[in-house]
Amino acid sequence: MVHNTEPVYNTCTFSSGSLAPMADLRTDETSPFLQRPGSPALSREEDQRQEQHPAAARKLTLVNGLAIVISLQIGSGIFSVPSQISQFVSAPGYGLLAWLFGGLLVWTGAASFIELGLRIPNNGGIQEYLRACYGEFAGFLFTWVWCTIIKPAANSMIATIFADYLTEAFVPDNQPPEPWLSKVVAAGCIVTMTLVNCLGATAGAKAANLFLFLKMAALATIIILGCGVWAFGHGEGVPSSEYGWFGQRPDQREVGLWEWLGNFGTATFGALWCYAGWEMVGFVAGDMKNPRRDLPIVINGSMMLVITGFMLMNAALYVCLPMSVMQNSSTVAVEFANRVLGSWAGVLFSVIVSISAMGALNSNVFATAKLVVVASQRGYFPAVLANLHCSSEKDEAGYVDEQLSALPRLLGGPIKGFVSWTQNRRWRRNVPIFPLLLNCGLSVVYVVVGSFNGLVTFIGLAAYMIFFSSAVGLILLRRRDRRAPVAKAAEYRTWLINPIIFSAISGLLVVRGVITDPLQGAAILLVALFGLAFFSLRFGLRGFTNRQEAG
Repeated sequence: MVHNTEPVYNTCTFSSGSLAPMADLRTDETSPFLQRPGSPALSREEDQRQEQHPAAARKLTLVNGLAIVISLQIGSGIFSVPSQISQFVSAPGYGLLAWLFGGLLVWTGAASFIELGLRIPNNGGIQEYLRACYGEFAGFLFTWVWCTIIKPAANSMIATIFADYLTEAFVPDNQPPEPWLSKVVAAGCIVTMTLVNCLGATAGAKAANLFLFLKMAALATIIILGCGVWAFGHGEGVPSSEYGWFGQRPDQREVGLWEWLGNFGTATFGALWCYAGWEMVGFVAGDMKNPRRDLPIVINGSMMLVITGFMLMNAALYVCLPMSVMQNSSTVAVEFANRVLGSWAGVLFSVIVSISAMGALNSNVFATAKLVVVASQRGYFPAVLANLHCSSEKDEAGYVDEQLSALPRLLGGPIKGFVSWTQNRRWRRNVPIFPLLLNCGLSVVYVVVGSFNGLVTFIGLAAYMIFFSSAVGLILLRRRDRRAPVAKAAEYRTWLINPIIFSAISGLLVVRGVITDPLQGAAILLVALFGLAFFSLRFGLRGFTNRQEAG
């Protein structure tokens, strides 16, 4: 899917050439944003002076590149999403097809994003792609949706995985945990991780690598044991079912093609969330020793390995677990361990998955806060979120007094006290406390009002609207090349069929997803319209006519 046409790579975002911090790459997603502290938005002159990616250190070998790209895609969702997918397919075989279809789709997307990253080398990733293709408002809209929907909702899903697996370890088998209990534990986990980050404590690279190792070990264990069970024909799933991989049980309702496509699309959104991280693959190029030779191998090799690994794991689950268990249990890894190894293994898997989810949440909470800070530095969000509302710590007391002068003392007093209490950490230790609290509030709201399945679709619709626009933007950039180039001359060109396939299928998935869940689509539209209104009030009509000249 990745086509090499004598590319010359000269950009990067990964500054580290070692594997030590590789686990951080999945959660430290500040790279989709332009990082220019204090820069005013819509400054054309400063856009032209914008810092490009530095010359690559080129320390990553082929194996290093494979490890990084694979680590970007493997998260805790792989242990809960199989249940969500199984609820929307009629047979195990169609569940595996959803994983295969989602993997092939992101493969075409990864190939397209490599060309975008090399055409538009400005530090900023997707935000800069959209700015170059459509204008400043598109970059803002991406930032708005990413910070208010995608990242907080993803944090709530990770917290839900933590809660489901943690409660599974302590609740008797014959007494499934109440839904409210899972929500309370998930919200408590988000609040706790936010507090930990507000105090300035973060998990280091070694801890992040440990969490990644735990997930990889659990994934490999399920695959190996599943293969053994299948070899001996003792599985309680497909081997014991008279309906096989694609047979439909007689108690299932017959559905038409259009409804089947809607259900399959919803299932695919679950797989796409598990593959998340592929959109960052273009940033690996600059640090590779021989990108011209190795990058296509890295992308093609990593996608084949991840797709194969995810499909083998899910095949193992379908072999060992009945379809009814796959559909009704959100902790399929625990069910697998209980039936194959015994209850002790179920408890062990509960602990492993919950610990790895907690580690991922800790990193995501801080990374999301940093995204808000960077957006504020660009002028997209209020300056106070990036500590740009005052020139120094000394001036803040007077500023707060002035801003809160109209409030009753009963309300203004606690706010002043909190500002004073956090002043040292915000100004001297650079802890983004206000963005952390904003993200905490949004994430808890998603936990309370959303369900795991609903959030999978919600994130999928929002994210693939953005990815669809990016892929279409690549086609537009190619057309503009014939007239007056607005981006860096193409030094790498993927096959044109890749962005065409990706944009067409992404668009179809989004349209069908909105038809299936119109409230989800309406909510995203409402958030987007509110963001555009905020953008118009803040920047005026010039924001809709200013298009970045990248490169």
